[in-house]
Amino acid sequence: MKRIGQKAVLLLIVTALFSSCVTKQKYNELDLKCKRLQDELTFMSSENQNCQETRKNLSSQLADLTTQTEQLRADTLRLYRQARNAEREYEKAKKDYDELLQNFTDISSNNQSTINDLLGNLDKYRDEMGVKEKLLSMQQDSLAKARMELSLKEQRINEMQNILAQKDAEVKALKEKVSNALKGFEGSGLKVHEKDGKVYVSMDDKLLFASGSWTINEQGLKAIRNLAQVLENEKDISVLIEGHTDNVPYKGSGQIKDNWDLSVMRATSVVKALLQSGNIEPTRLSASGRSEYLPLDENNTPEARAKNRRTEIILTPNLDQLFQLIQNN
Repeated sequence: MKRIGQKAVLLLIVTALFSSCVTKQKYNELDLKCKRLQDELTFMSSENQNCQETRKNLSSQLADLTTQTEQLRADTLRLYRQARNAEREYEKAKKDYDELLQNFTDISSNNQSTINDLLGNLDKYRDEMGVKEKLLSMQQDSLAKARMELSLKEQRINEMQNILAQKDAEVKALKEKVSNALKGFEGSGLKVHEKDGKVYVSMDDKLLFASGSWTINEQGLKAIRNLAQVLENEKDISVLIEGHTDNVPYKGSGQIKDNWDLSVMRATSVVKALLQSGNIEPTRLSASGRSEYLPLDENNTPEARAKNRRTEIILTPNLDQLFQLIQNN
């Protein structure tokens, strides 16, 4: 972020130089650096979108894992029942064997033929008991493995749910702190809301900038100072500032040529204002210009265009703990 801040300063220098007399070579060099800065900002914006997609994918993985766990519970119950049936059959076979053995003892002195039959039956039952013992042992092993796997999956689900619940609670608490800090600006073009595990602070351009300008007015600076005080204490929160314009072509002159440039300059101005208003680590901040291509209202009316001209400050909690849990499993 420090490099982006330096390059943003370079943008302003280029703008100043453009309005004065400079060599063509110098202008081309500055213009090339400006384009590289815009590419970097676009890349950082893409990275933020990837982070949001990752969180959605994590929620989807959690749902799949829950379904697998339910299936594993059903399989475990089925194996348990099979093991119980095998135990009952084993007990019955053992009882029959004991009865035959007793009968053999009773008649062994009287009937050799009966003795031979009983001995054959004893061997048969002995073989059957051996098979059933092996089956019972295999089913008990399968049941033990299934129970262990079920326990591990349930533990993993509980850990993921606890982390997600903790992050949701942190987001709600953060939204409340931000709302309280900016309470005096509600109704003046400022809204605070929660979406996809993030807190959005949306400011209409009338709260921050004059038409076609990227210089923040005094009222906007007051709101940014109040927000900076909250961010000073929330050190694990990443901050993305997005500049948005309407679809009316920019008609200014100088280095700012179109709505892309204007949206980037406005986002960068808010970044600088936050850094000047509080003790915030610059690496937590990033700026992105969205131009006219993410409108809130696609109607081509004055009201819709006014709604689309805005700056959004997106506060994202740190999800490293959740990512680490997924990697370890």
